[in-house]
Amino acid sequence: MKTIKSINIIISILVTLIVISCKDDNIPTPNNGNKIPVCSIISPANNATFLTTDSIAVNIAASDSDGTIAKVEFYIDNVISSTKTDSPYTFLIAKGTLTQGSHNIKAIATDNKGATKSSTINLNINYVPTVYVAGYENNGHASIAKYWKNGTAVSLSDGTYSAAVNSIFLQGDDIYTAGYEYSGNLQLAKYWKNGTSNILGTDASSANSIVVKDNDVYVGGWEIVSGSDVPRYWSNGTGTTIKVNDPIISTVVLGNGQCTGIYLNGNNAYSVGYYRNSQGRFSPWETTNGFSPANTIPNNDKHSYANALFVSGSDKYVAGNQNSATTGLAMATIWKNGVATTLTDGNNSTGVATAVYVVGSDVYVAGWEQENYSGGGPQYAKYWKNGNEIKLSTVSSGATGIVVYGNDVYVSGWENNGAQNIAKYWKNGVSVNLTNGTYSASANCIIVK
Repeated sequence: MKTIKSINIIISILVTLIVISCKDDNIPTPNNGNKIPVCSIISPANNATFLTTDSIAVNIAASDSDGTIAKVEFYIDNVISSTKTDSPYTFLIAKGTLTQGSHNIKAIATDNKGATKSSTINLNINYVPTVYVAGYENNGHASIAKYWKNGTAVSLSDGTYSAAVNSIFLQGDDIYTAGYEYSGNLQLAKYWKNGTSNILGTDASSANSIVVKDNDVYVGGWEIVSGSDVPRYWSNGTGTTIKVNDPIISTVVLGNGQCTGIYLNGNNAYSVGYYRNSQGRFSPWETTNGFSPANTIPNNDKHSYANALFVSGSDKYVAGNQNSATTGLAMATIWKNGVATTLTDGNNSTGVATAVYVVGSDVYVAGWEQENYSGGGPQYAKYWKNGNEIKLSTVSSGATGIVVYGNDVYVSGWENNGAQNIAKYWKNGVSVNLTNGTYSASANCIIVK
């Protein structure tokens, strides 16, 4: 019997322990009479939309009916951004802080007795791309190499000697530009990385195009070599003269000309340009990774020039011009895999294609056309989408570069104000001036990020 009693006692103790261990610890604390504070985001409105270039003021109303507000904490996407202990409770989100998309904004007010109240809204942010345009602006006695970032100019040369940018390329946060700068009376090809210049040529020369992959810098242009201006291709500063297979005489020749465009696609750097062939005519050529000799692009028996290149998948698009076989006038032309399509007719006009950009099946070409050659009329900046002309200006002007970002078409160039050329770009046909027209200037290339 003692054993049974002992067992019952032990069981009772265990049951008591189990009951104690299962008690609810979440017992409300006694009400101390403190009232919860008020907290409300009064502006902007919930689901308001802003741009990445906007700075956003967030205004918060916080009060406590039976005490004071000790602090208001401000959160962006559940990460605390700032705290204020005094009103007004206004928090500023600097432009560029919020990326494209939806963001959660929260405020938490705490009163002097520790009670809290929160308020939450969502903000929608649309991305605004950064527009980089490069070229030059004269200072009254020399041209200054420049690029403009969203309209703000950055000078790459000091204006002692003339300089200009012909091409721009972005890799991450690095800005590469290529062109030329005079040293005394000698024009030298060079490129700038984040404003630091690198000379490429040793004799008279210029750089027309630049692309970068990882740490490899590829530049195309021209240089005087042994008394002749020849196409040049620089890979990490080492120059190669492009020789061309001349199909007329089935011989490799070294002719006057230039490398005008380079495009990276996969592991290959494709380049194009033109040379003077054995018959004394300029003809376009293309090559890969600086390989020499290059092969000619099919063209007629008149002067023909390749000025720019875009590679999309296995398709190569070359923009340039070829002279009409009947009138001898230049016709803006786009070659797709060697098959030419003329954009201007050359009957009583001259046209030049300076740049090309491809999105899916849409082909955009920039350039200019002098519509009334015999009447000596001005040339006009234009671009063509799938062969359809869009005229950008009604005064003397030229288009030099083109890029498509989303649904927007950006074109760089220049326009004459009656006295000077103004550097500018057009977004969907609406012009944006980069210079004020005091001195001559030109925007020679454009890229949007």
